[in-house]
Amino acid sequence: MTTMIEPLQAVADRNEEHVRAYRASSLIVLLEDPTTPVATKNAVLAYLAPWSNAFQRMISVRAAYETDPQLKELALEHQQEEVGHDGILADSHDTGRTAGWDPVIEAGAAWFVDQLRVLPGLHRVVLAHLVLEAGSLAFSNAGSLAFPGNTYFALHDEEDQEHIEMGYRLLTERQEWELGEVMELLDQAWQVITMVSDRIAELALRDTVGAA
Repeated sequence: MTTMIEPLQAVADRNEEHVRAYRASSLIVLLEDPTTPVATKNAVLAYLAPWSNAFQRMISVRAAYETDPQLKELALEHQQEEVGHDGILADSHDTGRTAGWDPVIEAGAAWFVDQLRVLPGLHRVVLAHLVLEAGSLAFSNAGSLAFPGNTYFALHDEEDQEHIEMGYRLLTERQEWELGEVMELLDQAWQVITMVSDRIAELALRDTVGAA
């Protein structure tokens, strides 16, 4: 990563704290634990589907509501690179399980969709690139361990780091943001990401542990 201005370094440090905490979350631990039953890991893929579908809504809303030309271009590029990943997830496994509607997952998704609709452009960059993509990378790293050769996780391992770097580059170039606001947004967004992830782990365990 290029040398950062002091406020941006503070953002990067705070975000890395959240990433480290997320790597210790229930979902990541479940996937990385070699003793987790195969059925439970497969159930994670099924329960991930609603969040993956919602991610498509998130990036579409961001692109649709962005008005700044530079940020609009970035949002459209991000959307183009991410489109269809929900289908890739569906095609990457055959668990025989379909996730139903869940209020926790839907509430978390709705929070991100709403924020990406109403926040200023650089705050959208923070959500999309520093939180959603960083969370996706941590999850994909764990998923690659749990599902070696899975096309969905391999794809995200390759792309997510570059998407994170995009966000930091924009915050370096465009400094019309306030440190306190960005820090608060990071703290809130990671709480939502962790809430959704914990719920996915809870559902997978509930439906499979002791069921075999």
